[in-house]
Amino acid sequence: MARSAATAFQMEEAPKILVTLLLDGREICKKIHHLNSAAEIIDGCKHLLPCTAEFHRILKFNPDFNEYIDTDLNDSVQSFDKFQVLFNSITPSGTLQWAGQLNTDAAGPSNQIKVGPLNRDVAGSNNQQQHGQGPVNADRLRALIQIKGPSILADYEASGTLSETSRKLLVKIGVGDLVEQRGFYPSNEEKLMLAKNVVTLFPSLKIKMGEENEGFEHFFDPVSHSGFIEIKLRNLRRSLHDSQRRYRRKRTVPSNTSFHPVSTPLQTPAEEEEESTVEWMTAMKRMKPSHENFSTIKLGMEKTFDSRRFWIVNSSPTAEEIFQQYPHFIDMPYLLDIEFEKMYPGKADLFLQKWEGSIVPKLLKMATMKDNPTFLPSTAESDGPCFRALQMLTYLLPPTASGRGKGWTKCSVKSAISYILDIKPPGSSGSRHLDPDRAVKNQQPHLLCLGDPSTTAQYIIVAENNKVAIPLEDNSLTCAIDKLFKMYCVCNLAYPAQLTSVFNFFEHIYDMPISGGKRCKVVELIARIQAML
Repeated sequence: MARSAATAFQMEEAPKILVTLLLDGREICKKIHHLNSAAEIIDGCKHLLPCTAEFHRILKFNPDFNEYIDTDLNDSVQSFDKFQVLFNSITPSGTLQWAGQLNTDAAGPSNQIKVGPLNRDVAGSNNQQQHGQGPVNADRLRALIQIKGPSILADYEASGTLSETSRKLLVKIGVGDLVEQRGFYPSNEEKLMLAKNVVTLFPSLKIKMGEENEGFEHFFDPVSHSGFIEIKLRNLRRSLHDSQRRYRRKRTVPSNTSFHPVSTPLQTPAEEEEESTVEWMTAMKRMKPSHENFSTIKLGMEKTFDSRRFWIVNSSPTAEEIFQQYPHFIDMPYLLDIEFEKMYPGKADLFLQKWEGSIVPKLLKMATMKDNPTFLPSTAESDGPCFRALQMLTYLLPPTASGRGKGWTKCSVKSAISYILDIKPPGSSGSRHLDPDRAVKNQQPHLLCLGDPSTTAQYIIVAENNKVAIPLEDNSLTCAIDKLFKMYCVCNLAYPAQLTSVFNFFEHIYDMPISGGKRCKVVELIARIQAML
């Protein structure tokens, strides 16, 4: 009598938990228990098994992610926790009998979803015996999407691509299943397989940019360890207990003084070439920027090109220092076009050809799509299509807090456009922005628009830190953006930290390799634009 009372007292003191027992992926029972640890849960479940079986895994429901995740046997147990205990039946020969893989619907943890058996040939027999299950294959991923995210398939069928909302759900489903099978630290091969399966199921998401990639790297790039899959895994790991983490040494970014390497390799100028360069630089500085002197100045810029590129790339001079040595970049801005063409042959006119004719209409169309509500104010129609498209681009590729580097200041999405375009009333003085006593907001060069960007306006490239202003002859915002980007490349300047993704998108328009490791959002936008008619 006393022993029964003691047992009852212990049960009341033990946490009240819900335990689901699964054998070979099939639910055997679901009961409420009063137990103190994961080890007690496993022992209790062994008595409920209908046959001889071997313990496989124990999962605990995580309310933050609405998913069951692996738990440690020593983790604490609290009232109203939910657990799933997985066993594999043992055949008389002693081998494990595999029947299927359990997955839990993200919309309801109590719903037990049975997905068909995995393709056991995908990862090899050795990997199967070690883990008991195979990595996500295309058929399994399709089945998971049909159960957990049918809206993804409907979105793809309707538009030929995926909206950002559908892409996020797709990654959540794929990564959630990968974590259930391999834990929070799957191998590169397993993440790579998931990325390849995504673009296999959704071909329009595969983005080939020259020969530098295979088209799936925005989901996972094994070289830079970046992409949507890696980002999702890192976010999931933030809630892990210290004992579950795998700490890694902080990676240092390799030093590279060239932000915009030229297409042809640079060589150290010979002594004779250096003397010739000095002579030409002296001669050009003495020439007035006139139509009569243009051919001579152009020839001098061609003669000094190799020496100039070597100096800029290896010495990293400021824009002010560059323009002191080559002042005609300021009073003859079209020399930026000539320099850029020599750096990237055949690409100098690509932005002017593509931006207004192809990119702008599609960006404006995105602003009216059902899954992408308009970000632009109702009065924005008067701002002109180019300006509204630039606004839309800063919303689609917003500044992020991750990877804050030199030049970063807190920036909202609405104010992000000011780091590329600053609009002032007509008649404002551009020289005021070069006042040495004036506080500098934009660390990097940007455009100063005097007037309305939808009509005729004057544009000036302003580098406040370097006290440089380049008045542009063109009164078109498209031409002004083109000149600004070329100045960044010619002077080998880092992009504004707040708009790195926007400038990476410009690189795509110029058919240049997209720089930087964090480019998955840019590639996703490229895929959406290419899928639009």
